[in-house]
Amino acid sequence: MTVPENVRFALGSPLGPLLIGLLCVALLFWLVVDIGHMLERIRQPQRRALLLVLRLLTAACAAALLFQPQWLLERVQEGQGRVAVLMDVSRSMSLQDGTEHSRAAEALEVLQRLTDSIPDLAVFTFGSELQPTTADELVAHYPTQADQTRIGPALTEATRAMGPELGALILVSDGADSSGDLPKTLMRELRSRVHVVALGGKGPKQDDAIVEVRADPVAFLRQQAEVEVSVQRTPPAPGTLQVSLRSGGEVLREVTALLNEQGKGRVVIPFEVSSLGRAAYTVSIPVPTHDGVPQNNERAFLMRVKRDRLRVLLVCGRPGWDARFLRAFLKDNPSIDLITFFILRTANDMSMAAPDELSLIPFPTDELFREHLDSFDLVLFQDFNYGPYQMARYLPRVRDYVNQGGSFAMLGGELSFSAGGYANTPVADILPVTLPDGEAQDTLSPAPFHPLVQEDMLAHPLVELLPSASENARRWSELAPLQGSNWLEPPRPGSSTLLVHPRLQTSTGEPRPILVVGSAGRGRTMALASDSSYRWGMTTAGKTGDPSTYDRFWDRALRWLTRDPLLEAAQVHTDQERYGPAGAITADYLLRDERYRPAAAVDVKAEVLDGKGNVLAHSKGFSDSSGRGELQLHAPEAPGAYRLQVSGPSGTSAEEVFVVEAGGQELSHPFPDPRLLGRLAKQTDGELYTPETLDPDGLPRSKTRSLGVEREQPLAQPAFLGLAALLWLAEWVLRRRWGLR
Repeated sequence: MTVPENVRFALGSPLGPLLIGLLCVALLFWLVVDIGHMLERIRQPQRRALLLVLRLLTAACAAALLFQPQWLLERVQEGQGRVAVLMDVSRSMSLQDGTEHSRAAEALEVLQRLTDSIPDLAVFTFGSELQPTTADELVAHYPTQADQTRIGPALTEATRAMGPELGALILVSDGADSSGDLPKTLMRELRSRVHVVALGGKGPKQDDAIVEVRADPVAFLRQQAEVEVSVQRTPPAPGTLQVSLRSGGEVLREVTALLNEQGKGRVVIPFEVSSLGRAAYTVSIPVPTHDGVPQNNERAFLMRVKRDRLRVLLVCGRPGWDARFLRAFLKDNPSIDLITFFILRTANDMSMAAPDELSLIPFPTDELFREHLDSFDLVLFQDFNYGPYQMARYLPRVRDYVNQGGSFAMLGGELSFSAGGYANTPVADILPVTLPDGEAQDTLSPAPFHPLVQEDMLAHPLVELLPSASENARRWSELAPLQGSNWLEPPRPGSSTLLVHPRLQTSTGEPRPILVVGSAGRGRTMALASDSSYRWGMTTAGKTGDPSTYDRFWDRALRWLTRDPLLEAAQVHTDQERYGPAGAITADYLLRDERYRPAAAVDVKAEVLDGKGNVLAHSKGFSDSSGRGELQLHAPEAPGAYRLQVSGPSGTSAEEVFVVEAGGQELSHPFPDPRLLGRLAKQTDGELYTPETLDPDGLPRSKTRSLGVEREQPLAQPAFLGLAALLWLAEWVLRRRWGLR
C-alpha cells in the first residue's frame, strides 16, 4: 500500500455567482475607466507609473479576496482491487466474420484465460441489461440473443454492483453499440479503469444488409400505407437490389433499390392494409452466395391497423321514426362515414312526371352490391324488401361479403325478415336466426311489449347497461316498450339470443327471439326483430329523463359487429411486438366465453403457432376470478411472423401476432467498432487489447481510497486584507497630494 498526495486548485469564495459577477464588473470599471481619467490629468511619467502600479496591485488583491483561491491536498491509499469482466451476449456475437470461430467463441477463450489468472474474478453478461453469472455457466451455454448492445449502462451498473473494492473493469465485446448511450461524461464518472478486449477483427468481408425499416406504427384499414427500406452493400459498389414485401408468405410488392457509389440505397414501398389489429409484414433482399451475415437480409415489422372511419351502408325500405333516429345517430358520429338510401318509390310506382324530373334517384343496386360492397364495414337493412328492386341476384353477393369478413344487421319492420321475403334466400343463410315460412301478415305482431334480457347474457356488451346483473335487469324493465315485432324462429347453432319476447313463442315453444347476434364465416351478423328501438331514447327520456340507452345500445352494436378489440370477449397482449430467436415472451390475458362470463379459476393453455397452424411452443397458466392472468414462454428460433393463442378448457381463446427477427437492428450494421472501444479505454486510463495481445497477469487493477482532504486558503488571512487596504490607502494619499480626488 502506498499513500500518495494529490494537489488540486479550486476557488473558495462564499459569494454567489450573481454577486461575484456584479463585483467583477465594478472592479473592471474601477480599474479601466477611472485609471484612464487619472492618467490624463498627471503629466509626470514617474507619478503616472507609481499610481498605475499601485492601482494594479490593489486590483489584484481585490480579485484574490473576491475569488479566494485555495489548494486541496488529498491523501489517497492505493492497493489491488477486484476485477469484473463484462461479456457481450448480443446477437452480433454469434457472427463468424469468415473464420471458423464466432465472436462468442473468441470471448469464451478470453474468459478462460482471465479465470485462470484472476481467482476472484466477478463475471457479468450484458446486452440489453447487465446480469451476474459465472464462468462455468457461460462455458456450458453462451447466449447470443440480446437485441441490443448497451455498453454505457452496463459499465455504470457493474461499477455500482462492485462497490469500493473495484479495481478494474474488463469489457469483452465487438463494440457494436446499438443504443448510442455512451456519452463522454460517462467515462469521467466511472472513476475506475476499463480495459477492453476488442473482438471480431474487421467484420464480414461481404454483406448485403437491410439497414433500416421505417413504417408508421399505425395504419388505417383499406387505405394505403408505406414502408421505407434502407439497404447497404459491403464492400461498397453501385448496383441494384431487389426488395420484396410479404404478408403471411404472400408477396405483396417487389421493387428495385438503386445503390450509389457508397453501396447505399433506399426505396419506399406502398401497400394496402386489409385486416384489423396487429398486422405482420416482412421485407427481404436476396442472399448472395458469400453473404457474411444472411440474418440481416430479412426484417419484419408490425403495424397496428385501425379504422380511420367506420364505413356504413344503411338501406331503408321506407321512412319512419326508427329510420330517422338511426340515420341521425349514424350521421352525427364523426367516426362514421355513412351512405344512406331511403327507398321511396319502385320501378312499378305510378308517376305523373317523367323520371328525370323526380328529385329521388333510382336505387343503384348494381353499383352498390356488385362494385362497392366490399368497401363497407357494415351493411344495415332496415325495413327493406329486396323484391321490387330485382335484387335477388345480389343476395348471394351479400352472403359472400359476410362470409369473407363483413358485418350485416337486419332490423325489423313490415318489410323485413320473412315479411320481406327473406326466408330461404342466401341472406337467410347468414342471419343468426332461422326464418319461418309464411305470409307477411302471419309473421308480424303489432302488440307492444317489454323485451326480457336472457339471464345468462346480462354481461354481453350489447345489453349490459349497468355492471350489476340485478340493476341491469331493472333498467331494462324501466325502458319504454317496443311497438310490434317480427316472428323469428330459434337461433342458429353458435348464435346468442340477448332479448326475447315476454309472451310470444316460437314453433318449438321457446320464447320468441327479439335480439340475436352471431357469426357467419369470418363475419358477424345481428337480427333485431322490431322497428321501434328509437323508443329507448325519445320515449324513455320522457318517462325517466334518461335518453342514453338508445345511443349506448347502437354504439355497442356497431362496435361489436365490426370487431372493436375493446369489446372482444377474449383478449391477449404480449409485452413486445418483436423478439429475438428464443426470446422470452410475457403475455397477459382476459378469457370470457361467448356470453362474456369470465373463465374464472381455470387452467389456461398458451401455444405459439406458425402460419400453417403448427404448435412450436407451449406454456400453462391459471386465471383469477375475473378470467385474467399472466404467463411466460419462449419465442421460436426461426425468424418470421407467429400467433400466440391462449385458450381455456371451454374452448374460449384469443390470439395475438408477433414477429421473431434473426437480424433486426442489432445485426443491421454487423461490423466491430474498435475506435469506440479504444476511446473508452484511453479516457478511463485503461488498456486496449485483442485476444492475441491480452496479458491477464499484467492488467493494472489498482484501486484508490481517499484518506481525507486538507484545504489551504492563504489569502483568507487578515494580514492579506490589511495589505490590500494599505495599498488602497497609499494610492489615495498620493492622489490627494498631487491634486486628484
